[in-house]
Amino acid sequence: MEDIYKVYPHNPPHYFVPNAIYMVTGSTLYKKRLLTSNKHKFLVVEVLLERATHWGWSLEAWAILENHYHFIAHAPENALTLGKLMKQFHSKTTVMLNKLDGETGRQIWHNYWDTCITHETSYYARLNYVHLNPVKHGLVENTEDYPFCSYRWFLEKADNDFQEAIKNQPIGRVNIFDEFD
Repeated sequence: MEDIYKVYPHNPPHYFVPNAIYMVTGSTLYKKRLLTSNKHKFLVVEVLLERATHWGWSLEAWAILENHYHFIAHAPENALTLGKLMKQFHSKTTVMLNKLDGETGRQIWHNYWDTCITHETSYYARLNYVHLNPVKHGLVENTEDYPFCSYRWFLEKADNDFQEAIKNQPIGRVNIFDEFD
């Protein structure tokens, strides 16, 4: 598969590169805090993990917050499947969250933005950024205490040298749309 750049009306453009690493950010409609309970956030994590696996995207980091999410994933050969993954992730979580809240026809998600990560230092910084996102938004003082992100999983699975490389990567220059306060 070749690299493909697609521009959509009323949506951000998307650049699809086989086997590349992506950072994806999504927002609830009007930045409403709709994922307020643990049950809401666990449901979203579960569906994200399931849909990513289904479409062959290997998740490397994720954080689910009250009105947005971030994840980093390694694309399969067909990176165009990102659109299908996101459509199913958003539609499935919308149906399940509306059922949980006794709502009918409520729109949950606004959109998503993706970035194809091309440099190792950018990759490290974004991994660290996703892990620290619950702290950035004041949900916890220590990211290890936040169960709706991948940080604990990262500590269990990644070797010590890789962990240190990620933890020591500054995030101050990371340019990510994250105005959700």
